[in-house]
Amino acid sequence: MDKKTANQARSLEYFRGRQFSGQWRLFMTALVEELNASAGSQEMLAFFGHLGTKIAGDLPIDEQDTLEGLEAAINRRWNQLDWGWCQFHGESDMIVIVHDAWPRLDGTVRETWTAALAALLGGAYNAWLRDQGGDRTVEVQVLKAQPDGPLEFCYGC
Repeated sequence: MDKKTANQARSLEYFRGRQFSGQWRLFMTALVEELNASAGSQEMLAFFGHLGTKIAGDLPIDEQDTLEGLEAAINRRWNQLDWGWCQFHGESDMIVIVHDAWPRLDGTVRETWTAALAALLGGAYNAWLRDQGGDRTVEVQVLKAQPDGPLEFCYGC
């Protein structure tokens, strides 16, 4: 099974055991639309990044000795929130993070929501990596944020 098929199977398994709470769809759609319209895209993304940092601070993880341990600890946090799963890959001097089965919104905010959630998750990953002793001058970067697939991040690229 190739990597893409394995990730799709993992996401389908994740969704089988959960329900998306529809009670927040209208609120989140309105929030993203209004923040984007009134504050602008860059400010909205900065705001969501800050929220991610705050969430990571509210859900700290213990110090981990391995990348696999870090991945597992962070996945326990995502499981608490029902926000999907992540996978870490060490590549030379960087860490690539794949995050899938994340909460999705459809309609007119689909693209904006994807960017906003990627900023939020990036803020959380950034905070957790710094708390593990990561370089405070290095920022997690969004590599890929498309509505229909996994989100991809890079730390150290």
